Amino acid sequence: MDVDLTPLSEPDEETLSPVGISAELVFPGTLTDPGSLSVTTPDHLLSEHILGSIPLWEAKGRPTGAKRASYQKQIYRDVWRNGRLCKVSLVVYGSGDLGLPNSIDLEFFRGFERWTKAAMSSGEPFNQLVKISGRELLEASGKGLGGASYQEMDRFFLRMAGTMIGAGRDWRQEGESGGTEKRPRSNKGIVFHIFQTVVLPGQVNADGFVADKYEVELATWYWMSLRSGNCIVIDHELFRDLHGSITKLLHQLLHNLFYLGRGTASQKYSELVRNWQIKRHSALSLVKQQLDEAHRELLEKEFISRWEYVPIRTPEGKEFEIIWEAGPAWWATDKKTREFREEMVGASQRELPQLGRELDPFLLIEQSDESSPEKDEEREASNARLLSIVLELSGRRKDPKVWEKWWKRAIVSMPHPMIWRRIGEVRERSARGERLNMGSYLAKLVSIDATRLNLPWTTRDSSSSEK
Repeated sequence: MDVDLTPLSEPDEETLSPVGISAELVFPGTLTDPGSLSVTTPDHLLSEHILGSIPLWEAKGRPTGAKRASYQKQIYRDVWRNGRLCKVSLVVYGSGDLGLPNSIDLEFFRGFERWTKAAMSSGEPFNQLVKISGRELLEASGKGLGGASYQEMDRFFLRMAGTMIGAGRDWRQEGESGGTEKRPRSNKGIVFHIFQTVVLPGQVNADGFVADKYEVELATWYWMSLRSGNCIVIDHELFRDLHGSITKLLHQLLHNLFYLGRGTASQKYSELVRNWQIKRHSALSLVKQQLDEAHRELLEKEFISRWEYVPIRTPEGKEFEIIWEAGPAWWATDKKTREFREEMVGASQRELPQLGRELDPFLLIEQSDESSPEKDEEREASNARLLSIVLELSGRRKDPKVWEKWWKRAIVSMPHPMIWRRIGEVRERSARGERLNMGSYLAKLVSIDATRLNLPWTTRDSSSSEK
């Protein structure tokens, strides 16, 4: 499987091999590297990127009378593959009666990431078995020190220890005849933990001693990815200031989607509600009622600059595509992420291309449904919708066949959020009364994006007559 998680706008970005990584690897901003990047300030944390790209978490509360949450869910993870932004099917399995990780667990996990960042930045070897006191985690998470917080923390560790991620395949649509099939734990029997084992304080550990701290053995893939510097920077202060459960989940999701789409993102509403295990609405007014409070909160924090709901038609009926654009707060953390990764490569003196190929276990799972007729039909419908909007906006062209051919190629090879973003820019300038050829200006902007993505056809027809 030819896989590369690096966005195409970063063709030269490289990372460390998981093989033979020195335990003395220096993280930028550590005591042993005092002159380097200050990403180790209390306001920022380093979030491991493979797990950060998986919509693991669900909303913490369910409406009265809502169906009991299941203990597994199918998700689609967005990754770059073979020069395209693709969705990899995975299944998240919950921990017994504790169920799936939720937004409260995400708060603790962010605190855990902040603590591990400090541990890695101390200059000491970062071992696979980590020991952390309850007080340390509560303080890192911004939680109070009361008994309820300790109970939530116990549930967090136990829930994370029981959570597994495996290969996925399409489920039956709700209401489809035949009922719900029981599925095996994975297509190929391959599942991955995040926390391999957890020992709570007061329990006997593997050495036969009573633990006085939480003892967590990190899964090997997660530990190696952390140590290699395969991380993105997150503003922890901003995250702690968020109030809504959905707001926190949206913040986690968009960090990855913005990274992949270079500041633009889109996702179907049905996918959001499935990932977060919340009720799906068909009326736009109810969708806005459900999500706009979170959008307004992220807008106020300048994490997003705008959002839009685009009605679309699918074989399953009415649907909405949600489009987001990043705000100054995200761009600030993205700048730190890039600086951090550059310094990691420089400190390690290693130059191995194709970030994630050797580190990411989930890309080794065979994807049997990735090219199914249903997915091909959905992809073609999405391409046709976008093309019709572009052609409507363009108006009459001197050579419509050449124009349409160029746009078909752009739409097939580029992330749609990038094109939607440019459409929004053109419409906004037109609404302000600026005189411009909307079609030609749109093509110029999209050509710039395509060049940034290093798409081969941009060099072949850079002199295309209509641009």
